[in-house]
Amino acid sequence: MTLIRALICSVGLVIALAPTMAAFAETNSDHLQQELANAAAQYQLALDQASAAQQEGLLSQENERMIAFLQSEAMRQKQLEVSANGNAIESIAATLANAERAQGDLNARNELIILQNKAAILVAHADATVANALAQGRPEEIANANAQSKFLHNLADTITSVLAETNMSNAKIIAENNADEVHTHGLVEQTNGQALAAGALFAADDALMAGTLAVRSTGSTNNLRTAAIISRAAASLRNAQAMAAAGGQ
Repeated sequence: MTLIRALICSVGLVIALAPTMAAFAETNSDHLQQELANAAAQYQLALDQASAAQQEGLLSQENERMIAFLQSEAMRQKQLEVSANGNAIESIAATLANAERAQGDLNARNELIILQNKAAILVAHADATVANALAQGRPEEIANANAQSKFLHNLADTITSVLAETNMSNAKIIAENNADEVHTHGLVEQTNGQALAAGALFAADDALMAGTLAVRSTGSTNNLRTAAIISRAAASLRNAQAMAAAGGQ
């Protein structure tokens, strides 16, 4: 009898609680559906955010490329300028060096003319002295005049040969030294310009390489960011779907 009463009470309790349990099940199902709808909305929002992030990343990559390109072009322009400046200085130095050599040739010719004039004066004086002695007809004076004339002619020959060659050579040597000094400075500037140009060209290539790395880094960072956004939203959606499926059983 007691067992029957217990069964009756249990059945009654179940019958009494049945409306409440049905309401709870319905309420729980609505909540799960709301969670699922919210997760789906969040997933769609994540996709939109990821798309926006991708666009932002592409813009950043394009900016990195443009910055690298402009920096590289600036370095290449500098390379052209410093190279051109060095070549221009060398060209000017070469012109000045040639002018120094031309001046040396002119100085050498002037040295020869000056010494030839001096020799001509000595010869003229010697010839005049001999002529004067011959006119006077005095043997001793004639002999003395001839001796002086021979000496002066020899001296004139020495002046127009050995001394002239020495002075002309010195003038050319001085001019060549001056020319070498001037041109050497120009060559140094040209070499420095080429070195600076090579450095600028390397910097231009380095700027492009740095820009390429920056673009890759920006792309990689952006991909990780968008993947994380979508991954979190997808995990939430899968969890809501699983809970909804479990609640519907």
